[in-house]
Amino acid sequence: MQTLNSEALRDYLKWREFVFSVIGVQVEDVPYEPDHVYGVIMDVGLSSEFVITVTAFATGESSLRTTVGGGAIGLGGDPFIADHAKQIVTLAGSLLGTTRLMNNHNLPQGKQVYFYFLTPSRLRLSESTVGETYSPAHPFHEMFSRFTAIKARSEELLKDSRP
Repeated sequence: MQTLNSEALRDYLKWREFVFSVIGVQVEDVPYEPDHVYGVIMDVGLSSEFVITVTAFATGESSLRTTVGGGAIGLGGDPFIADHAKQIVTLAGSLLGTTRLMNNHNLPQGKQVYFYFLTPSRLRLSESTVGETYSPAHPFHEMFSRFTAIKARSEELLKDSRP
């Protein structure tokens, strides 16, 4: 098992810094609106050392990486993934009021789910547990399900690309 000092983790953290630095004008051409969501980043803590991060942008672009290595970047070329990514960002607009302002983007601990909303004005966050988001009554259930579908489709694409 890889440790938190591994090269895979360093690569993941470098990618993560890049993802959180994406600004709205890089992903869509819309007028400046402080609370307009242009991207959503979901972190799922499976343990204290294993986090899966999936991104969704208004353009349909999506990527997936893990703290222990592996993942895929540039998944938005797949129509299924692009549609889900766009729907996630649309959903985020209706859930903005359930988030709080955030100054950092720390990783969740085991069994925690963080939803980061990228807006032109500030980073916003909603936290819950994996178990809570599985409930159809949870406000983030549909978003979590769409992110899960992106993850599953990316695994299919990776499997199909192997010889």
